[in-house]
Amino acid sequence: MKALLPVAGNGTRMYPLGVTTPKALIRILNKPLIEWTLQALTQNSIDEVVIVTSAGKFGTQIKEYVEQEIIAKNKFPLKIYLVVQEQQLGTAHVVQVASEYFGEDEEFIFLYGDDLYGPKNIASVLITPGLVVVGKEVSDPEKWGIFQADSSGSLVKVVEKPKEFVGNLANIGCMKLNGSIFKIFDQLQITVRGEYEITDSLQILASQSKVSVLPATDYWIPIGYPWHILDATEYFLKAQNSSIEGEIDPTAQQQGTLVLPKTSKILAGCFLEGNILIGENVVVGPNARLRGNTVIGDNSHIGFSVEVKNSVIGQEVRVAHLAYVGDSIIGNKVNIAGGTMIANKRHDGQSICTPIKGQMVDTHRQKFGTVLGDSVKLGVNTSVYPGRKIWPGLSTRPGQIVEKDLTQ
Repeated sequence: MKALLPVAGNGTRMYPLGVTTPKALIRILNKPLIEWTLQALTQNSIDEVVIVTSAGKFGTQIKEYVEQEIIAKNKFPLKIYLVVQEQQLGTAHVVQVASEYFGEDEEFIFLYGDDLYGPKNIASVLITPGLVVVGKEVSDPEKWGIFQADSSGSLVKVVEKPKEFVGNLANIGCMKLNGSIFKIFDQLQITVRGEYEITDSLQILASQSKVSVLPATDYWIPIGYPWHILDATEYFLKAQNSSIEGEIDPTAQQQGTLVLPKTSKILAGCFLEGNILIGENVVVGPNARLRGNTVIGDNSHIGFSVEVKNSVIGQEVRVAHLAYVGDSIIGNKVNIAGGTMIANKRHDGQSICTPIKGQMVDTHRQKFGTVLGDSVKLGVNTSVYPGRKIWPGLSTRPGQIVEKDLTQ
């Protein structure tokens, strides 16, 4: 069976990471999101995948990555087709753009290529006859598109962010469709956002035939905001098994799980506790402390007496002596100078809010540090307020206090 993966979104809510990196290539446990999705598909014997990218630089980045790192290296037993959505006109338009790759009555799996899906969700869809959608029970249905089903489990309608309770199964973007969806595109109305929505397609399909609504049987982790990277990291690292192949100095201490490849090493006096994943060619220490659920990317250096807690450190990052990085996401090729302090908690104990597209958004996290875009440089003794972000390529002066997002 084939699968269709749209990865054409701009990912503006993921800024500053999304300024330079398409969402599908943002890494969870040092692996791009799109690879997590392809892995889940291959675990369910999917053998062909159509990936729909956008035009422009992000589409080119994804195309080059898929061709050079996935297809050329035969990472997955898949035949992969790459299609460009020239205009970003919504998810239903994505399906229509890819229509030539599917037969008139052919069934196929539809998944967002930049969220995280447990393979059992796909398995349940495959064994259920006909058109199928999967919903995840949520405690805040007013924030989601909700599937309303009848007593037989058939889709009645999709309600976007309902003001009154109609159900609590949120649309997670995991479904089984067939060629009938291509025939109804001309019936769709463009929305106020200027897009054709796949939820409108589902509404029409449900009026014509049975669309089964299944509850999710496995994890679904939507990656909508930067801090969701921390959520996903915690979820997967808690299931991690240790694999220690690299060098650990005899004076270092380690508690919990640790993945340390041959090319990386832990220097004298370091203390590691929690669930730690370290990439290739990494040096930690001396006297550094890593704790919580923490990932260190390839070719990075965590320096003397640095503390990193519950954070994701990108590739080719340098964190110099006596710095503290807590509950943060650090992009690639970042330099954090000595004495830098990244605050991660408010004095009043309230959850951290951060500006996203001009509005303050509640992270619902009592501890959240910073998000640094690629190639950021923090001067010595920089202090960063909780929830503040710095855009790619920017720098701070020695001793600077970052009270607001730095975007230019």
